[in-house]
Amino acid sequence: MPGATIDCWDDVRGQPQWSARVVTRSLPDIEEGELAGETAGGRVISGHVLVADRQVGPGGRRETLVVFHGSGALQGLED
Repeated sequence: MPGATIDCWDDVRGQPQWSARVVTRSLPDIEEGELAGETAGGRVISGHVLVADRQVGPGGRRETLVVFHGSGALQGLED
């Protein structure tokens, strides 16, 4: 998803967690799935996500901020 931002961290138990945020005009009505794509630097990343939040903006463009939460390692970030 072009323009997505991703944050990764370890929770208090040391388990990897991550989230991705994107503003889009269209999104299928899904609650979970596999998020995959390529970073600006060319890395291919993927991971299982849940849709944590959707915030529809005002106006005629109907842009929506979608927040995805991933649990476990985000594949493709290993050095």
